[in-house]
Amino acid sequence: MNYLLLIFLIFSILLINYFLIKKNYLPSMSGDIHQKFTLNNSIPLSGGIYLIIIFFIYSYNQIGLLFLFIISIFLIGLLSDIKIINSVKLRIFLQSIVVIVLVIFFDLKILSTRIGLLDKVLEFNYINYLFVTFCILIIINGTNFIDGLNTLVIGYYLIITIMIFNLELFSTISVDNNLIILGIIFLSFIYILNLLNKLFLGDSGAYLLGFSYAILLINIFDKNGNVSPFFILLLLWYPGFEILFSIIRKNNNKNSPFLPDTNHLHQIIFVYLNKTFFKKKIYANLISANIINLYNIIIFCIAIIDVSKTNLQAGLILFNIFTYITVYLILKKKLKILLSSNS
Repeated sequence: MNYLLLIFLIFSILLINYFLIKKNYLPSMSGDIHQKFTLNNSIPLSGGIYLIIIFFIYSYNQIGLLFLFIISIFLIGLLSDIKIINSVKLRIFLQSIVVIVLVIFFDLKILSTRIGLLDKVLEFNYINYLFVTFCILIIINGTNFIDGLNTLVIGYYLIITIMIFNLELFSTISVDNNLIILGIIFLSFIYILNLLNKLFLGDSGAYLLGFSYAILLINIFDKNGNVSPFFILLLLWYPGFEILFSIIRKNNNKNSPFLPDTNHLHQIIFVYLNKTFFKKKIYANLISANIINLYNIIIFCIAIIDVSKTNLQAGLILFNIFTYITVYLILKKKLKILLSSNS
């Protein structure tokens, strides 16, 4: 019955999405320069709506009150997509309220980081609550930061889902395997629509995925003492480091960290491929996203060799940071030379 319902929902979503495209509802183009960076046509920002529908239908009876917090984060993103909440500061403020209430209400804490001094500090409940709130906010907004290429975000979280499923970690938090399989099928369906340029996640979809997976992985870690906290950190390293690096980069350039720009790593890779190999934006777009996700698949496959080994996980995180910065600086230099020679 679940699979029949899923098939019905998939056909319904195809019809709804066709209608949104035809009527140009929830358009991705609203005048911001960064919106035309990788594509010139307007695509509906409908991915978050479909995710929340599926989330509700298949999970409401398992997550209860948690769904109220999930829908709150989704609505903040949706109001951003339809340009009712334009202020980034206001969005972060509203996110902060939702997250900190959730953290306190569910007593959501990180009990061990395997860093002695930090663990001592986190013994104080309210410091722990603030730390968890900060981590979740980083992932929510970091996920939004990397959402600039087709399939990049949805592909990234699909990879994480499959990795956790293969490690049988969902069972430790009493999530039925059939539900996870349905989730993987549906994420794959959204991936295909995004691949075909039929929908974007929008802020609502990016916020929803970042928020949900941050909470999911904290709970998995809480129930699995043998899993290194650095493995959880590794799974979320990309959106986490993207936002931290972007804040530092923008501050160094004396730009507001709250304003969007076109200098993220995925955008630099896109421009380089577009200028040197693929003249059509859509090809450079998709290949850039899948290069990044292929890299992460390789890293995660190494990580699952031993998820309890902190040295392995920490080493991979450091390697990722080194790789990110190195690739970023090299491509920035190459693009500077390339663009100056063309001019």
